[in-house]
Amino acid sequence: MISTVFFDLDDTLHNTTRLARLARNAAVHAMIDQGLPLTPEGGCKKLVEIVRRKGSNYPGHFDLLVEETIGEKNYRLIAAGIIGYHNTKFANMHPYSDTVSTLIELKKMGMEVNIISNGRSLKQWEKILRLGLESFFTHVLISETVGYSKPDRKMFETALSIAHCDASDAVFVDDRVEYISGARECGMHTICMDKHRREPHDAPCDFIVHSLSEIPPLIRVL
Repeated sequence: MISTVFFDLDDTLHNTTRLARLARNAAVHAMIDQGLPLTPEGGCKKLVEIVRRKGSNYPGHFDLLVEETIGEKNYRLIAAGIIGYHNTKFANMHPYSDTVSTLIELKKMGMEVNIISNGRSLKQWEKILRLGLESFFTHVLISETVGYSKPDRKMFETALSIAHCDASDAVFVDDRVEYISGARECGMHTICMDKHRREPHDAPCDFIVHSLSEIPPLIRVL
């Protein structure tokens, strides 16, 4: 009998990809307004390349964008980028329209609800708090703190141990099917939340849903 549901955070409970795109675009426009000699299209393309090269958690994306464009550090331009990025991010950080109602329904069903997320702990906790979702979760497991990352099965074994839950009584929900493999290896039920319909019908998971609201009825029959 299912007793615990583990959710991924990014692009599962809120639209992280859209948020990052909006915030980066705003940052580039703000830097151009302060004198960065790039077109909006060229600046966004260059910033995305820097993010891919250095990783999303690298703290100096705007520093590199400025230095690689004008050959030196310019704090006015960097500050403009930071302000544009954060103002846009905070203004547009919202859960999906069915996130809260789904979490409420799962709690009404007696489910324990938890998070399993890759990323930096401070950054992921900031998202959870700004989304206003913290009260729903009993445990929040973030790779930086746990020491393992999805899809490593040790991440899921740790989560099950902390939640005092057998794998057969747990469900893991993620938008990326490649992260689900470790949960399947542990014997957990798995759901791919394919809101944007990117995964094939035979993706290696137990179920594919296209909205969070499909999850409570599905769990009732497991």
